Amino acid sequence: MKIKKLYIILLAAMFAASGCGGKSIKPSADSLVTTEALRVTNVIKDAYEGKDVRILRENISPEFEKNVTEGLFFEKAELLFAPRIVKIAGPDVRVNLNWQGTWTIKGKTIKNRGVATFVFQQRTMKLTGIEGDNPFLIIAYE
Repeated sequence: MKIKKLYIILLAAMFAASGCGGKSIKPSADSLVTTEALRVTNVIKDAYEGKDVRILRENISPEFEKNVTEGLFFEKAELLFAPRIVKIAGPDVRVNLNWQGTWTIKGKTIKNRGVATFVFQQRTMKLTGIEGDNPFLIIAYE
């Protein structure tokens, strides 16, 4: 009798365990858009630090491109982005983030930080604007 109960408990445990791992959960459309916006944000950051104008042009709208590429006169740049929230509103995706930057220009180190909202066009996922403190502008440089 005890063996029969033990067998039933083990059989039930096997069914429960096999049922938990078989189904994969598909991410929602909003989750995919959020993930892509964060990925493109990091691509733009890396391209800026590496002065890769080609990659910047691929990920920034032509109307906004000069707001980023005109600031590539540094010797070295390091940006740290800490995304806070991503909002999807109609045709736009907005990535709100805190940032810190360190630039080296003619041997002089400049540091700055701020809060910015990157505005992407959802359809193309290209950066169309920056609200707040633009991390690609070196304000303290004279």
